[in-house]
Formats: sequence, structure tokens, C-alpha cells
Amino acid sequence: MKNILIASLTLFAAIPAHALVGGVTDPNTAASPWAGVGAVTVNGGTFSGALINNQYVLTAAHVVGGQVNTPGKVSFTLNAGSNASHVIAAEAIKVFPGYTGTQPGSDNVWHDDLALIKLASPVSGVSGYGLYNGALGGQTLTLAGYGAGGDGTNGATIPANPNVKRVGQNRVDVLLVDDDAGGTQNEIYGFDFDGPDTSSNVYGTDASPNLTLGTTIEAQFAGGDSGSPVFVNDNGVWKIAGIAAFNGSTTGLPGSNVLFGAVGGGTIIAPYQTWIEQNSAPVPETETYLLFLAGLGLVGLMTYHRRV
Repeated sequence: MKNILIASLTLFAAIPAHALVGGVTDPNTAASPWAGVGAVTVNGGTFSGALINNQYVLTAAHVVGGQVNTPGKVSFTLNAGSNASHVIAAEAIKVFPGYTGTQPGSDNVWHDDLALIKLASPVSGVSGYGLYNGALGGQTLTLAGYGAGGDGTNGATIPANPNVKRVGQNRVDVLLVDDDAGGTQNEIYGFDFDGPDTSSNVYGTDASPNLTLGTTIEAQFAGGDSGSPVFVNDNGVWKIAGIAAFNGSTTGLPGSNVLFGAVGGGTIIAPYQTWIEQNSAPVPETETYLLFLAGLGLVGLMTYHRRV
């Protein structure tokens, strides 16, 4: 296996502001299956995230972890057609307690890179995504994020834009287990960015189906795609299987982390599903909430007190 230099997808000044390369541009309509994927803006920088219900966004800890005490510097731009497109401020940020930063461990990557953004107001007209907890080995992932566009030969050639969402696919090539002592559960997924010939293949054999998914399909993420979801189609339902966290270069040359032969990866959702669900209770719709209150006998009490 080639030596791989891993890097965060965060847009630092010293790192070229690349993003999802390959794939296609999403039409950004409410009917798109990716309508719930939005741009996360942090201090003017563009990143990505996805709704899991009407008031919570799932993203990467390294994107928003520095703003736990200043959530007002974070916002979520939802691009889903003229009737649903709007910017919503963050009210609170929760980082998975096991996250310790982007210092690579013994397996050359960091773990537990997940965070939740509570929005200041609930979203209407766009549904959140369920969480996938099935096996990921060999699965084809759909990537959706906000960054620059380009291709694996030339890199990123179109500037990032919080209103432009790009979609592509890649296939899971490697899984890494929990980095805690004695951990055995898979926590990290990884893939390579296969080009038109076998010279760019990093993981697995030089034979189909391990090679490219196609020139307009195979994609890689980088800066701006941090926190973006990767999806699996689970019996006709798109579910979030992971969150983008890092990419890597096999050559170490500037910009090579988004060229054919690079690798990408991130956090698998399944091991964290309980934490996500416990910390992201959705805001009930008005009618549902009234029915809930009625079930508790509180609607009548509320009416009674109003008459006093």
C-alpha cells in the first residue's frame, strides 16, 4: 500500500481551498433527495452538514467544535428551491465527548469527529435523514457537499459556493476500528479516488469492480466538504452512513489530495447513533404537539387557566 499523508478538510489559509471534485451539480430543488444537505458557515468559511430532523444538523466536530461557546458565529444555509431556501442561525453546538481533535492516532487518522448543531428555529418543508446502521464494507456511497468543483486530473477549478451543492459517488475500500483500548467496532470508513487507469488505485486489486465508478460519477471531497454526509440507499430510503472528515495524498505534493490517486474518509455513523438520537430531540409540529398535550390532559388545563 502507498504511503498516505492525511489532512483535515478544514479550510486553513495554508491549505488550498479545494472541495468535492468529480460528480455533478445538484439542482437544489425541494424535490431533490439531497434537499436536506446544507452549507454550514463558520466565521465566513463554507463547510457542510445535513438535517436529521427539523431542528438539528449533523456535521463534523472539527468544523464547529471551536464555536461551542459562540454558536452565533455558525449558520446553516438550506438550498431547496425558492420556497425553502433560507439561512438559519445556530442556537447551540454539541460535540461528541470522545473527540480529541485532529491529531492522528496510531492508524494515521482521528476518530469521534461528530457534532450536532441545534438551529435557532425549526425547518419546515424539508425532511431530515435517518441514520444507517448496517454494514459498510464494499458499499457504494453517495457524497453531497458544498465546495469547489473540478475533476481528478486538474483538481478544483471552480470556487466554493454555499449555494452550490455537488453530488458524486465512491465505494468504501477500507474500515478502521475504534481507536480506544480494546475497541473492535468499525468507526472510520475510507476510499480511494480512482481514475481512468489502475495507476490511481490505492486499495484493493487492480480489477473491476474495485476500480472507478465512472468519470462523471467517481468523486472525492476536500476543503468545504468537511461535515458533509455520505449516504447509503437502504431499501429505497437514503440514510446517512457517515460524515466526511479528512482526505489524504499518496505523493505529498500540493493539491494532490484531490487528484486521482488520493484517498478520503470520515466517521461511520452507526457506533454513535445512540448519542446522536439522545442529543437531537426534534421540535414537534404544532398539530402533533397539541395532540400530545391533549393526551396528557394539558390542553384542557391550559384552556381553563386562560378563562380565569
